[in-house]
Amino acid sequence: MFMRSIFLLLFMSCAVGCQSIRTVNQNDLVPLTTPVASIQFLSEDAIAQCEIDKRLFEGSFIATGSDTTNSDHRHPELSLNRENQQAKTEHTPDLWDLLASELTIDVPNNRTIRYYKRWYVNNPYHIEKVTARAEPFLYYIYQQVNARGLPIELVLLPFVESSFDQFAYSHKGAAGLWQITEPTGKAFGLDIIKGYDGRRDIVSSTEAALDLLEYLYDKFNQDWLHAIAAYNTGGARVRTAIKQNKQAGKSTDFWSLQLPKETRHYVPKLLAMADLVKHHSYRYDIPLHPIQAKPILEEITISRKVKLGTVATFSGLSSKELYHYNPGYTAGYTRRDKDNKILMPLKNKTLFFEHKHASNYAKQHYDVIDIKVGDSLNQLAQTNNISVDLIKQVNHLSDATIFAGQKLLIPKLTNLE
Repeated sequence: MFMRSIFLLLFMSCAVGCQSIRTVNQNDLVPLTTPVASIQFLSEDAIAQCEIDKRLFEGSFIATGSDTTNSDHRHPELSLNRENQQAKTEHTPDLWDLLASELTIDVPNNRTIRYYKRWYVNNPYHIEKVTARAEPFLYYIYQQVNARGLPIELVLLPFVESSFDQFAYSHKGAAGLWQITEPTGKAFGLDIIKGYDGRRDIVSSTEAALDLLEYLYDKFNQDWLHAIAAYNTGGARVRTAIKQNKQAGKSTDFWSLQLPKETRHYVPKLLAMADLVKHHSYRYDIPLHPIQAKPILEEITISRKVKLGTVATFSGLSSKELYHYNPGYTAGYTRRDKDNKILMPLKNKTLFFEHKHASNYAKQHYDVIDIKVGDSLNQLAQTNNISVDLIKQVNHLSDATIFAGQKLLIPKLTNLE
């Protein structure tokens, strides 16, 4: 507990980023109630005179503690991308529509936000590429944010942090989707050791990032814009800026604070993206990559050291694709004497548990049942002494309809003990 407190103090005292400080004019702020037709984007001449440095938004967007992010990973074409595109005709809600219906943070119609909305709209290739990269992870992150009752806008934070590149790293030491630095990661429970980097582990880093955001939200009197700004620049800077404004008799809302330039653009980038998503179906023509609002990746808990290539072989995946979903395992092995949560598509999870040696590695145990004509979920539940709801939950069935030739995972009773 003492070491955790030390790490938290180090994080809250951290000073990272550009020192150029200037406030956004409070008079520029207008509630976003104006129809889109009357929202005026900046002219090219105005852009040329704008204080916003193009380096801050070209290519990979700002990462925590860094002007730019880098990635040395070539993203493979994923089998799930092809399969999900083929399944677009299914009656499954679109994830972007779901997110749009749940975004709640007010977005002011100020110059900086208008600037970034225009940049996003004028760079459709970037939008398409980043939202396609987000496909394996976006619904999982939505589930975690929603389960905690946090603002859904946080689901989009990796868009600004890393352009949804799980291999992104900055020259100041931030890594992963959430661009977490090593001291902050360790303070929030991430293992960063030879062969494994929890900042790049999708499951562990998402938990740590949301823990950090909740911590900052509580520290800054439940003000989400302050918390998000502190996620970028460190709590000490935000706290100092608030104190200075109080002493000067000024407003302490985010837009009035004297913060580093990077942070003053970081929050508007997130809000601009959130506003585009919220109104994507009728205001903005942006190419959001289609993503179904249902789980794409499943967890398998591996409780011993094993080569990722072996797990990939059992699962019918290439080693590259399995590593793409599990980039924290930098040495290509799971950790010994740890519960390693390995992500893969449901179809491949089923293939994994069909393999005769799967039980040697996995903590959970399943039977794989080939459905025959006349089978029903009630029959399967009674035969295996489990509930229909559990079978539906494990196999992501929306109703009790099953068909011949389908494969279902049936949890063994040892999983439930």
